[in-house]
Amino acid sequence: MHISNKIKQLRIENHLTQDQLAQKINVSRQSVLKWEAGTNYPNIENILALSEALNVSIDELIKTDLKLENKLIIDSKARKYHLLVMLFLVSIIIYIGYWFLAHHILMMGFLISTVFMLFIELKVFFTGKLLEIF
Repeated sequence: MHISNKIKQLRIENHLTQDQLAQKINVSRQSVLKWEAGTNYPNIENILALSEALNVSIDELIKTDLKLENKLIIDSKARKYHLLVMLFLVSIIIYIGYWFLAHHILMMGFLISTVFMLFIELKVFFTGKLLEIF
């Protein structure tokens, strides 16, 4: 059984409407609608909230849906990648600071572009969304 069917079944068993479930887990009704229709998957934070709201374990929600399990694994790997990129960018900023303090050479263009990329990586890391940056 896919997670879409599981969410719908558990929501009905708990006598909740889509709107009530959405309010319980602080998402929009459209998100719940998309999850139940199978057009979108909940992220890990929403899966945790769903398991609490529907009184089931996380395993019971996701173990039957291999696509969702794979998506969660890929998302966790992507977060690790973004964390490594952020650490690399911070090390570049430290390197630029060293050159400024030791040799009085300020690489302003390099510093600005590195800080800009760091902010983009922070946004992606904490929100998981790349397209809504600007």
